Amino acid sequence: MKSQFLIWAEQNGWHIAYEGFGRAVHPAVTQRYPHFPEEYADFIDGLAECITPDETAWFLTADNFEPKPEDQFRWDECERISLEAADGDEDIIRDVTAFWDKHLPIFMNVANGYEYYAYRMDDGKIVMGYEPEFEDSAEVAADSFEDFLNQIMNGKI
Repeated sequence: MKSQFLIWAEQNGWHIAYEGFGRAVHPAVTQRYPHFPEEYADFIDGLAECITPDETAWFLTADNFEPKPEDQFRWDECERISLEAADGDEDIIRDVTAFWDKHLPIFMNVANGYEYYAYRMDDGKIVMGYEPEFEDSAEVAADSFEDFLNQIMNGKI
């Protein structure tokens, strides 16, 4: 499925950049998500960038999971925004952290505000949410990662 999607993406003007295969996702991420989805790891293996033609949406790759300075977009940006908005409220902080512990962001879209797609760790479904209530807006967008890729290729996402 990976090669089919990447061929489709390149034919449709996506910016695809490759790097060496076998690059591991940053240990801080795999510690938080000890069951990092194998199908997603396989998909991003060898990819440096996978970005839509208008550069407003992209898959998070191993490079995106590396620590970044505060002035750069980070893989967990939605969670960081929610935690900042919690303004120290411990109940909200606990709820936000618990949500993101079970949802691994895999795809970002900033065309109309912040929107994320995340791999739901307990059942492998892909959920989508958007600002300002990233966690409360989450709804199932695809039944699997493969379904997610198919929906992108079919113009449904």
